[in-house]
Amino acid sequence: MTHRRRRISRILLAVLAVVILAGVIIYARKPDSSQANQTGTATSQPSPTTSPAADGAPTTQVATSTPTTTQQPQPQTQPGSAESPATLITQTPTVPSTSPGSGFGTEAPAVLASATPASQPIVPAMMAAAPAQNPPKVTVQPPPASSSGATTPAGNNPIAHASALLSNGKFLEARDAANAPLVSGRLSPADAAAARQLLSEINKTVVFSTRKFAEDKFGGTYKVAPGDRLDRIGAKYGVTPALLLDLNGLSDARRLRADSWIKVVKGPFHAVVSKRDFRLDLYLNAPGGPDAVYVTSYPVGLGAEDSTPAGKWLVERDRKVKNPVYYSPRGEGVIEADDPRNPLGDYWIGLTGLEGAAVGKESYGIHGTIEPDSIGKQASMGCVRLRNEDVAVVFQSLAEGKSTVVITE
Repeated sequence: MTHRRRRISRILLAVLAVVILAGVIIYARKPDSSQANQTGTATSQPSPTTSPAADGAPTTQVATSTPTTTQQPQPQTQPGSAESPATLITQTPTVPSTSPGSGFGTEAPAVLASATPASQPIVPAMMAAAPAQNPPKVTVQPPPASSSGATTPAGNNPIAHASALLSNGKFLEARDAANAPLVSGRLSPADAAAARQLLSEINKTVVFSTRKFAEDKFGGTYKVAPGDRLDRIGAKYGVTPALLLDLNGLSDARRLRADSWIKVVKGPFHAVVSKRDFRLDLYLNAPGGPDAVYVTSYPVGLGAEDSTPAGKWLVERDRKVKNPVYYSPRGEGVIEADDPRNPLGDYWIGLTGLEGAAVGKESYGIHGTIEPDSIGKQASMGCVRLRNEDVAVVFQSLAEGKSTVVITE
């Protein structure tokens, strides 16, 4: 071997020795480094980082070595409230209940569409109230009488309470809730007007529609007996056969079938005419009595120069006439029923005086008109005028020899 080759061999051996020595040193130090890393992991805690969640609530994440753990934030609670899950739960407002002696409920829920039959009347805006899902049964207690006059007791709102009942389809309960304070005279003028409007809407269904309310204590149903006739049934309940025909959707009284159930109303109806307000109020049972039930109202026209006598009148027997002939006291002669000049319109209800300034008065009555602009004014010769569509309802409701009309100043 030449000198050159021996020199190269020595260099390679030296390099190999250095590599081996370095490997030994690295191998010897590796366990100490791993142990130090494990000790550092056990003693140090990672710093949390916060990122916004999709709904805006903060979500806390902890940065660690594999595996990564995410911590969910705890729900926040309002002072004085119980903790609740993050999921929002929508609750339907319920009708406020009352306890004996507490009077009427003071609040009504907001407007929601209620599930009622298609025949239900349109509820006015003041009834805006939301039906509760399975609401509690509400017992209405009339508010105590006020010693300061006819005002609605503070903190009570029977109209809102009745509206809530109606929006939940409780027609009879709603009628009772609004009727009791109205007929007792405990409402302010504004609340009384609201009660009349609400009750008029209720009674479009309870009284004047074909929908039956078997549990109605002021009406209900009647099982037709063999040989029954509508005039006999009407006489029994103090109402007209014509009204019973309409309430049961019958076009002919001969279609009355034995053992069928028909809708009835327990009359008689009575009317109160306010000269001051130019308004006729229709009631079931005697107005002012313990069982009086307000039904509806209509605007009226009255006698010129205050010529409509105040007092109590009775609907005369055989003096209700459809398509009446007019015998003019002004020298116009006889005006036939189909004559457009006939001032009586389509219906005439003859009255006879019983009390007050009505005693001894003749030829007075309630009728329609060919002058609808005269409604709300003093323009007749002393009779009570109604619009033709309104007098048709009053004509069917008032019974001869039973119904009274009280005209007040």
